[in-house]
Amino acid sequence: MLSDLVARWGVASVLVLVGACMQGVSGVGFGVFAAPILAIIDPELVPGPMLFLGLVIAVLAVRRERSGLDTKGIGFAMLGRVPASIAAALAMSILPVREISIMFALLILAGVAISLARFEPRISPATMFGAGCLSGFMGTITSVGTPPIALMYQNAPKPTLRASLGGFLFLGSLTSIVALSFTGRFGVHDVVLGTWLIAPLWLGFWLSTPLTRRLPGRTVRLAVLGLSALAALLLLVRQLVG
Repeated sequence: MLSDLVARWGVASVLVLVGACMQGVSGVGFGVFAAPILAIIDPELVPGPMLFLGLVIAVLAVRRERSGLDTKGIGFAMLGRVPASIAAALAMSILPVREISIMFALLILAGVAISLARFEPRISPATMFGAGCLSGFMGTITSVGTPPIALMYQNAPKPTLRASLGGFLFLGSLTSIVALSFTGRFGVHDVVLGTWLIAPLWLGFWLSTPLTRRLPGRTVRLAVLGLSALAALLLLVRQLVG
């Protein structure tokens, strides 16, 4: 029914707006917050349209704080992201929807656990390559690939954190889109769906600009991870019980 369609897109718009605002403040949150809930209310929006929107918000993030971009670290991470994205795309072409959804929920929970880890990783070519591999597999299947990279930059200055995550999000999303296109999991339809949500995404990111100077990034990040874990658990229960 038309009313159901309007309601779903209304909820999707709010989720994208809030997620974009969180992304703008803390460097994480867009896919981690919105994707698990969108997978429940409208699975068609994950992962394709969310990856497309990831390109858009990544451009906004890098443009705002491009001086903090760590090009060397992101380069090594991308060396791991590319082969992992191809492997994930092949897995998606073989596994049925239910198994993909379960894997999606488990990977989200894994990403939350990684982001909450209290050890301090050292940024090096090897660690960035490993984080890129994990991010590629997670991001291609779930459209959420930033937690491993966010963990690497968790102690970096805020501008470096946000700009570097934005740069990686752009290149990583693009890699996943190409990989999914070759397996028939991404097409024009995904771009059209994503385009409908650009307006709330832009608004959310615009609202984040003044908040970056007022809200502690850690506070927002912890709220994002808590809500993401809850959403992933709901998705997992739905697939296992339903």
